[in-house]
Amino acid sequence: MSYKSIFLSLLMIPNLMVVSSGVSAVNLDPEATIYQLFDHMRAGDGAGIRALVEDGASLDRVTKAGELRKSKFDNWINWVDQQNEGDADEQIFDVVVQEFGGIATVWAPFIIHYKGDLVGCGVNQFTLAKKDDGWRIIHGIDTAHDGDCATFKESYASR
Repeated sequence: MSYKSIFLSLLMIPNLMVVSSGVSAVNLDPEATIYQLFDHMRAGDGAGIRALVEDGASLDRVTKAGELRKSKFDNWINWVDQQNEGDADEQIFDVVVQEFGGIATVWAPFIIHYKGDLVGCGVNQFTLAKKDDGWRIIHGIDTAHDGDCATFKESYASR
């Protein structure tokens, strides 16, 4: 093996470490960033979520009654940190991404299980901004489906 090959191999190690750690958002597109968010949630990994979310980002909810409840991602991240791996399993589907320049929105219907029980479903919407370190979540909002969550995925697809 030549010195050039060894040198090039050594240069690749930091890049492999960033990809394998799952914490860096540098190489993620907006959709992958959101999938990574929920992977970290399933793992009970608040630090992984913090790496994807801009400091001070809001996380709001529109209730079934139409009330806007304002919150912060930090509150949810603190909750995630208290969960064991696999406790909270939010699965997103039929994801739609719109991107222009340095902004993107991700529309992500979801079904969530908690400790094995189906506990909710609805739609998430995330706004992301492209920064030097990759796509960062700057706002999230969700609303719950007021019907049967057991059939939500099928009924959502047929609407």
